[in-house]
Amino acid sequence: MSVQDYSETFTVPFYECDAAGTLHLSALMNHLVLCSEQQLTSLDVGPKFMLSLGMGWVTTQYQIEITRLPQLHEQVRVVTRATQYNKFFCYRDFWLYDDQDNELAFVRSVWVVISFATRKMVHLPEVLTAKIASEFKPEVVRFPRIPKVDWTKADNLNKVFRVRYFDIDTNHHVNNAHYFDWMLDSLPLAFLKSHTVKSMSIKYDNEVTYGDEIVSRAQLNELTSHHQIRNGEQLAAEATITWQ
Repeated sequence: MSVQDYSETFTVPFYECDAAGTLHLSALMNHLVLCSEQQLTSLDVGPKFMLSLGMGWVTTQYQIEITRLPQLHEQVRVVTRATQYNKFFCYRDFWLYDDQDNELAFVRSVWVVISFATRKMVHLPEVLTAKIASEFKPEVVRFPRIPKVDWTKADNLNKVFRVRYFDIDTNHHVNNAHYFDWMLDSLPLAFLKSHTVKSMSIKYDNEVTYGDEIVSRAQLNELTSHHQIRNGEQLAAEATITWQ
């Protein structure tokens, strides 16, 4: 099946904004994922279809570039495209535009399919790939590596969160958008009030489930911050953010 674009518009609601009236990064990511889900539903391979297979889509990595985040009541348009796939990975891009067609954000992402029975990654089933409006390419697309950081320093910024029932999504683990809130919330309030995200690389390593107590730790160096989400001794996710 040939590659196809899909788009939707939405108006930024007050309950998805911060105190300055700017859309939360986590809310933006939810809107992007919703747009991709709507495309898959229009192709008859949406969430109900995946549930019938006993499988679900899971994000493993995002590369995010932001010109600016939209403001309260602003109307914006999301465009998405599943650019290519191989046996295990599907690559999907997203664009966000304002009502004058100015690009506000560009996001690249990597997706896999997991089995609900084993909680492990499986081959992308042919009944799915035949309909996802993408094309097969055998190569693995490499995203930038998350830089190594010395986390033994005493000046790490740490914050503890316990996973609530309402943090869990239909894949039976913490929705990936919550990781953005956990990571950003570990930074000082004064910094968050005076800076916005310019770019971000985030990689998900292990899922987090109900009742887990996670530690969000960060190191801030001028306009770059490094982040980890740890679940006990296990790394759940890591990221690097450039600020403006």
